[in-house]
Amino acid sequence: MSETNRRELIRIASEMKEVSNDETCQFISRIVDDLSGLKPSIAFVGQIKAGKSRLINGFTGQAEFLPSDVNPWTTVITDMHFGHPSGRTSGAEFHFFDNRQWQALIAEGEELRNMFPDDEDSYKREMIEEQVEAMKTRARLRLGDSFAQLMGQHHDLEELTSDDLARYVCAGDDPTDEAEHDPGSDRGLYSDITRKAEVYFDLGHFPFPLTVTDTPGVNDPLLIREEISRQYLKESDFFVVVLSAHQALSRADLKLFRLMQALELGQIVVFINRVDELGGGAEDAAKVRADVLDGLEKALGKSSIDVLMGSAQWAHYALTGDETGVNHDHILAWLRAHPEQMKQYLAGVEEIKRGPGPISREAVLRYAAMIASGLPDLRRHVTTALTDGPRNEQLRMAWQHLNGFAQGELERSKARLRALEEDGQPSDDAAGENDKTLAELRKLVSDKTAEITRDMDDVLANLRGVMDDTVAEAVVSVVRGPDGQSPLLAKGGATELNFTPLRERMRELVQGATQVIRQRMLSELYAIDMQANASLRSLPGWQEPTDSRMNTSAVRWFRPDTTALTRGITVELRVNWLSRLISRKSVVSRAERMIVQEFEMIGDDLIDTARENLLERLNTALDHFLALLAGHLENRTATGETCERTQAQVDFDRARRIADELQSTFGAEHSDERQAEAAE
Repeated sequence: MSETNRRELIRIASEMKEVSNDETCQFISRIVDDLSGLKPSIAFVGQIKAGKSRLINGFTGQAEFLPSDVNPWTTVITDMHFGHPSGRTSGAEFHFFDNRQWQALIAEGEELRNMFPDDEDSYKREMIEEQVEAMKTRARLRLGDSFAQLMGQHHDLEELTSDDLARYVCAGDDPTDEAEHDPGSDRGLYSDITRKAEVYFDLGHFPFPLTVTDTPGVNDPLLIREEISRQYLKESDFFVVVLSAHQALSRADLKLFRLMQALELGQIVVFINRVDELGGGAEDAAKVRADVLDGLEKALGKSSIDVLMGSAQWAHYALTGDETGVNHDHILAWLRAHPEQMKQYLAGVEEIKRGPGPISREAVLRYAAMIASGLPDLRRHVTTALTDGPRNEQLRMAWQHLNGFAQGELERSKARLRALEEDGQPSDDAAGENDKTLAELRKLVSDKTAEITRDMDDVLANLRGVMDDTVAEAVVSVVRGPDGQSPLLAKGGATELNFTPLRERMRELVQGATQVIRQRMLSELYAIDMQANASLRSLPGWQEPTDSRMNTSAVRWFRPDTTALTRGITVELRVNWLSRLISRKSVVSRAERMIVQEFEMIGDDLIDTARENLLERLNTALDHFLALLAGHLENRTATGETCERTQAQVDFDRARRIADELQSTFGAEHSDERQAEAAE
């Protein structure tokens, strides 16, 4: 579904709210809020000097917005919002660190590194701690007394200039280096305490609202930048992994891919940048791409990750006219080697010729550079994947709910119009019977909800016990060592403990338990649906609506959130000093207790989150169902001087128009789908 469809659904839903009963109105309000806030995010990640910032400039069409010199960024995540739901299209917000966020950055990063440790990880925590302290020192020197006041706060700028951006996200001179520091420059004034930048634009050339995120590079000499990039992986829906054609798929790149796979992240595409710098042009680029595909398959197994190629430098020339480092012969050779891009180029040139005014040679060359850059292909790939993926699922669920209400209202208005034509106004006895039936159905739903919740809590209580036993057994095995020689007592005091198998087992346990709960919920919802519709059919003169079945998609599509498993273990033991205070045996025992407690907390969070999400989805299905039934049963009677027959006709015409508009929005092929298949 396109952005036009989303906006049309919001318009239709807003109109439906105005003529709905209270229960239906509340549910539709939630749909409108969800649709209004639907804004997928795309994160660009990769090593430093792979050309991420310039690539993002080309991807977004903001030619020179993000600085792309050698080392402009500090520890700043930059979110570029296009078509933000708030309606804001200019300015920026800059959010500052507080002490808690700095400490969380250190602690959470520990476990991300331990998921795939390497020889250098043993000292990375100490280096990151030192770099955080250095950031604080620089910030105090730059900001003076205002440093403490700014912690945890944010600045909101209505308009943003390049100088503003430099104050918040560019490194600037080091104030601790008197030889290089320029006291008169405010470049980098807030950079060391800026945690995140949010910049606002209009929709631009994107088909729907989205956020594009620039992250600090992985494999950065300043490890704090790398840490922020790795931890931000959990915040996005789609990832563009940028590789340099000169060093595609390095050890650091492979480690990043394995981490993304372990975190079960969303959709990923690889973009090999800087192909313009390869001596052999398209031939060399094809070899690089083949090597990347081969390396991904060896590292990740069967991989469905697409690999695109191009040049941010060519896109930069296309947007700005800056020919520095651009060879037009290489661009044309690239197009000749890629027939699909050549076809796009030729079609575009024909369109340019049909336009008003003379055609310049420069315009044609710049257009060729944009096509060859691969950025149009990347935009098309990303937006198509988002449209066909989670975004489409959310829009379709909203359409299903709205269509259910619309079809119900159409049936009710038709029946009322027919009743007025045949028998006149419905009797008070019928209205009373409707009220009684609705009250009974509400009680049925309330009682069943309590039963479902009790059954779910029994399953989750059992899960807690099994998970605690699993944690205790796994931690003892890891801490004591497979041969009884604890890694904690190894020479040097380094504590490399691998809990990845435990985390995988915890994920399997929560997935298995929630699958059981989900199936039981669906069975109970099916029973509620059958019983409720049987009660309606028992009413005198009841005519079966075309759509009175329960929509259980919110429950059927549930998958547990396992992001708590990526949280770091904050226990830190250094045997070389502990051993002077307590016995070696006590070191191991104490470590077991502390680590078990940490993993039990993670397990509790997993289970609590699953329970909360399941209940939310259960209530969504039942609230929608009750609102649907209330609409079917509600006896609306026109009052005042309006002719009742005329009003009934107006209601019917409006209901038919809304139903037709919904059908045209999503397509008639989905109109006969039924969502009551509660037992899979």
